[in-house]
Amino acid sequence: MNYLAHLLLAENSAESLIGNLAGDFVKGRISDELPPGIAAGIRNHRRVDAFTDSHPAVGAFRRVLIPEHGHYARVIADVFFDHFLAVDFTRYAREDLESFLTRVYATLDPHIDQLPGNLRVVYPRMRDEGWLPSYRTIDGIGRALGGISYRLSRRPKLAPATHFLVDDHTRAELEALFHQFFPDVIALSRES
Repeated sequence: MNYLAHLLLAENSAESLIGNLAGDFVKGRISDELPPGIAAGIRNHRRVDAFTDSHPAVGAFRRVLIPEHGHYARVIADVFFDHFLAVDFTRYAREDLESFLTRVYATLDPHIDQLPGNLRVVYPRMRDEGWLPSYRTIDGIGRALGGISYRLSRRPKLAPATHFLVDDHTRAELEALFHQFFPDVIALSRES
């Protein structure tokens, strides 16, 4: 899962939002120095990622991407999930994407000093450059994948994977697989 999905799956508190967003920025053991709500959010992020990795619809989704992108199919799939979520956001949320993001940013902004690791640098860029609403467009997904490519040591060319979203048949297949999977991950995140 990528940023938008992890924020949607968080509880409506600053600590939960921070923890769920920070899951990719905190590696290894979760520090005892983190506030309990942030630590719980990181644990939820990791639980969601593990569930995602084992879901049959996600496996089928990634198999479409693997012939061209090998082990980078996982990264591409995560970004594509955020695309399908952003395009059909009200299907899974009680508010539109803009209202959701306004609320999330208003909740997170007073707590920027609590953001762990590199998230303290990434979050303001994410907010100010409009990363999450841009996920609705193919160009936005291309930029996201290009940014990820730049950060990876081997500099794989991930942005051309957007052709899967342009081809009507493949897009429909991937979108159907996303909608098979996402209700299950929502149910998981709602479990105590």
